[in-house]
Amino acid sequence: MLKIGLAGWSGSGKGTVSSLLSQAGIPSFDCDAVYHDLISRDGLLTREIVKAFGEGVRSKDGGIDRRALADVVFHDKDKLAELNRITHKEILAVLAEWEKRAEQQGITAILVDAPLLFESGLDRECDLTLAVTAPTGVRIERIVSRDGITRKEAEERISAQISDEELSRRADVVISNGEDITHLVNEVGRILSIINERRTKQ
Repeated sequence: MLKIGLAGWSGSGKGTVSSLLSQAGIPSFDCDAVYHDLISRDGLLTREIVKAFGEGVRSKDGGIDRRALADVVFHDKDKLAELNRITHKEILAVLAEWEKRAEQQGITAILVDAPLLFESGLDRECDLTLAVTAPTGVRIERIVSRDGITRKEAEERISAQISDEELSRRADVVISNGEDITHLVNEVGRILSIINERRTKQ
C-alpha cells in the first residue's frame, strides 16, 4: 500500500487538494479533523492539554476552546511545540488503526493529510510526500475570509510556521496553489500520474 503524506500551511489550499485526491479514489486521513474530534470532548487529550496550558483553554462543554488555545500557543513557539508534542501521540494511534483497516480492504494508496508532516517525523513513514504552497498574501486573505479573524491574527499564525521554501525543500513534490481552481486541478492531475506510476512499481 502506497502511503502519501500531504503537508501545507493554513490558507494554502491543502484541504482542497486532499478532497480532489479523495475524489480520484485515494482515501484521506485528516489529522486536523481527528485532532478537532479528540478535543471536542473531555477525554485524555483534552485533559493533557488543560494540564499543560491551564483551565482557561477548556470550553464550557468540557472540551477545548480552540480560539482560547490558539491565543496561547500561536504567540509562543515553545508552547506551540509543546502542544504538537502532546497531540502527536494520540493522532498517530488513531492513524495506525485507520491504516490497518485500509490495508485489510485492499486499498492500494492512502493519503495522510498532516500539516506537521515533517515536524512530527511522519514523513519518514511515507513513500511519497507532497507540499501545497501559496503566496503569503493569498494565504492571509484566505485565512481571514475562512476563519473570521483579523489580518494581524492571520499574520501571527503564519509567522509561527516554517516557510513555504523550507516546506518545499523537504517534500518530494510541490503543488503550487496561488492561482485559480483550474490550475490546481491540473496540478492534482500531475500528482495522480506520479502516484499511479509509483503504485505500479510496488
